Amino acid sequence: MTNKLYTAKQTQEIFNSLGQVLGLQPYILSKLAIALSVKKGCIEPDDYKTDNEGLELSRQTIFGDHDLLFKALIINREHRSINEEEYFPGIVKAHLDRGAKFLEDEKRYSKDFYNHLCRLDMNL
Repeated sequence: MTNKLYTAKQTQEIFNSLGQVLGLQPYILSKLAIALSVKKGCIEPDDYKTDNEGLELSRQTIFGDHDLLFKALIINREHRSINEEEYFPGIVKAHLDRGAKFLEDEKRYSKDFYNHLCRLDMNL
């Protein structure tokens, strides 16, 4: 069982950019990215087609004390049983890399990023 993953290079670049603008660390950005990805729907086969040349993140860094909560949300979204080997790093990395792109888009198209994130459901 592995306890770390490597993000895509693009995810690292997005996190670096957002970190500078918003003052947020990768451990916060990773939670937001995964949450946005889970909100958008199931992982598609193309979401797994990313490189491993970005940030090295441990499972503890990504989830902290909320590992079981995120796993439950992902299992619920995927509508199927997911074993541990498939969940981490596979599905988590796919959600993280996909969600980083969503996070970048949300920042790009919002004037007040934090307020916008809090009101995403109201804007649909």
